Amino acid sequence: MPTALLTLTAAASTVAAATTKLNTVVTGELLSGVLDEVIALLPVCVPVMIGFIGLRKGISFIRDLLHSA
Repeated sequence: MPTALLTLTAAASTVAAATTKLNTVVTGELLSGVLDEVIALLPVCVPVMIGFIGLRKGISFIRDLLHSA
């Protein structure tokens, strides 16, 4: 049982160290920039996804039409 407690304590200290280091690297400005880029990509990605889905449905429709003929 003491080894499990030691392992748990070591894991907790590792998580705390990683969180502390992450807090110094990732700032609010960095996250804001990432969010701005994701929002800027939405007008490009959404029509491409809709077009891809429409193309798949169109090909499926034509294939089924030819298969039933």
